Amino acid sequence: MLTALMLLSLTVPISAEHQPSMNEAPVCNADRNSTWTVGLVYCTDSIDIGYTLFSPFSSTESFLIDHEGREVHSWDSPGKHRPGMASYLLPDGDLLRSADISQQAIGNFSGGGTAGKIERIGWDGTAEWSWEFSSTSYITHHDIEPMPNGNILAIAWEDKTESEALQAGRNPAIASDAPGGNANVWPDFIIEIEPLENNEANIVWEWHAWDHLIQDYDASKDNYGVVRDHPELLDINYVGATGNQAGRADWMHCNGIDYNELLDQIAISCKNMNEVYIIDHSTTTEEAAGHTGGISGKGGDFLYRWGNQQVYDAGLSSEQKLFGQHDIQWIEPGREGEGDLIVFNNGGGQNYGYSSVDVLRLPGANGTYPLLSNNTWGPQQPNWSWNQGSEMYAQIVSGAERLPNGNTLVTDGTTGTLYEVDLNGEIVWKYVSPISNQGTMTQGEEIPAGNVSVALGNALFKARRYAPDFSAFSDKNMTPGSYIEHSTDSCPSEDAHPWDRDGDGCVDDSDDDGTNDPFDVCQGHDDKIDLDNDSLPDGCDDYVDSDGDGIVDENDACQGFDDSIDIDNDSIADGCDELLDNDSDGISNIEDVCEGSDDSIDADADSIPDGCDATPNGDEVSSNHSDNSTYQSSEHSTSEANNSTNPQTDEPQTQDIDSTSTNTNAFVVKVAIGVGVFSIALAGLYFRISPPNSKDEGRS
Repeated sequence: MLTALMLLSLTVPISAEHQPSMNEAPVCNADRNSTWTVGLVYCTDSIDIGYTLFSPFSSTESFLIDHEGREVHSWDSPGKHRPGMASYLLPDGDLLRSADISQQAIGNFSGGGTAGKIERIGWDGTAEWSWEFSSTSYITHHDIEPMPNGNILAIAWEDKTESEALQAGRNPAIASDAPGGNANVWPDFIIEIEPLENNEANIVWEWHAWDHLIQDYDASKDNYGVVRDHPELLDINYVGATGNQAGRADWMHCNGIDYNELLDQIAISCKNMNEVYIIDHSTTTEEAAGHTGGISGKGGDFLYRWGNQQVYDAGLSSEQKLFGQHDIQWIEPGREGEGDLIVFNNGGGQNYGYSSVDVLRLPGANGTYPLLSNNTWGPQQPNWSWNQGSEMYAQIVSGAERLPNGNTLVTDGTTGTLYEVDLNGEIVWKYVSPISNQGTMTQGEEIPAGNVSVALGNALFKARRYAPDFSAFSDKNMTPGSYIEHSTDSCPSEDAHPWDRDGDGCVDDSDDDGTNDPFDVCQGHDDKIDLDNDSLPDGCDDYVDSDGDGIVDENDACQGFDDSIDIDNDSIADGCDELLDNDSDGISNIEDVCEGSDDSIDADADSIPDGCDATPNGDEVSSNHSDNSTYQSSEHSTSEANNSTNPQTDEPQTQDIDSTSTNTNAFVVKVAIGVGVFSIALAGLYFRISPPNSKDEGRS
């Protein structure tokens, strides 16, 4: 009785408003590629959960979104500057970003990615620090890199005059687009910035590419030599860019920088060289200008280079590996491929017309990179690569980052699209920036064209992903808001996340069975179809036995009847047997004159089968036979009196009067017990749901 009471109490319905989900919520659940143009268009449970930071080119804002594509936080540039490309989140929650001040800059630098200023913005939007590095002879551009010691690495151009270029052995036949018709050149250099109070800063370390040149054009110059013999130096006369980029003053166009604290080394990506480089940061500024010093003993010379052996006359165009690449990074410790380099290989200038993400397993160990016998560095090929063919062809900008769970965050910057892919190359997350050059988009709108022919109006430089336990978030309100884009919510009263796969704002009923996914017992099937009434929908029931005969439906020979009932033992269940013939005389039980005997045997032809004929041989009746016939007649009479017909099968059915009486009494007892249990259960339920009596409360 106690068990019955407990079971009954568990069946009391709970209002839908407070009913918890019976199914585990998906981590991320979206498939909106056919209906959404921006925002979160696709995701699966295989994502690396975290917060993604991006800074649209056309906006002064930077955005932090969760894996559902909802805005968690945003920062607006205090100076109302658009990004000078890169932005990073600092451990205290401040935003560090480069700012584009090219419209106000006094220099003549006109290359893509111009910055000139760095801003540090507090979580609350306060301008914590800003610093400009811009003049007629230098300006920062593209990428920056926050360092563990609080300093900042930045890439910058420096202006070298035509005469300085000639003195360095530059061939005057190489064109230049420097203002005024001069053949000036803008080599890249790196500065390490120590932020100070009152928007001041110290430059505590520098490295200049101009200090590490080789050329074989002018033998009268100090840096003349055999280019192939000096892979640690850069040929000032190599032109890697094509088309209107060829020979420009922006000769190297470095666009990505990363710092490895364990090795105290810096990696840089230089697009127009189609190469990535590693240099020693352990040097002093003076050592970085020379060829000795630092942990490596090589000063500021290249410790490693990869991507285009033509730059130092060590390979052919057919051996080129990188094409206008961006965003070089070391894969962080603890992540798949840790210590390898990951780079977005844009593919510009190659014949096959697509971009890829490539991972390079560096040769050697502990920051030393041995040369191969042909004076080049390995590897011969990336050890991991991913592409989508022509579906992803970003000729400019873009980036990639290896995530903690082994997935890779990819930025197709030209279309403002972020992908997360697993190690098998499967896309598990896709997000399209809704901020364009015409403002914040409305869901469903077509993305407008950009200011650059190869990019759309929602272009990005690159994005970064931060884990939920990143220190910046420890004391912050990380409650997500709504989507950044304008959209229509068909069910505004519902919090449909993460049960809104189609993006209409409503909790899904994926199998259209009238039961929403959080409460669906049998996903993919109709919960209401339960033929055997065992409370388990047939679509998820491994044992469907509609007629309760112990045989599953798919093996049931006589559906709707008990397959085990076969009175005439002809292997056909009686419910589906057209001829029930217990005595196998070819006559059905209903029409059988002499049950148990063959009706066709009638020796005296008196229409009484011999088995039931007192005088099977006519009038001659032996005494023995007479006695036996009398016994049979009496037995037959008693049998007829006690037989009833099975209404389902029309079979004779013997009924024992004493047994029937006994069964009836037992049934009455069971009913009485059942009524008692039910009454107690109802009483228990009443006390469970009834409000407490105030008088009783007072006594307690």
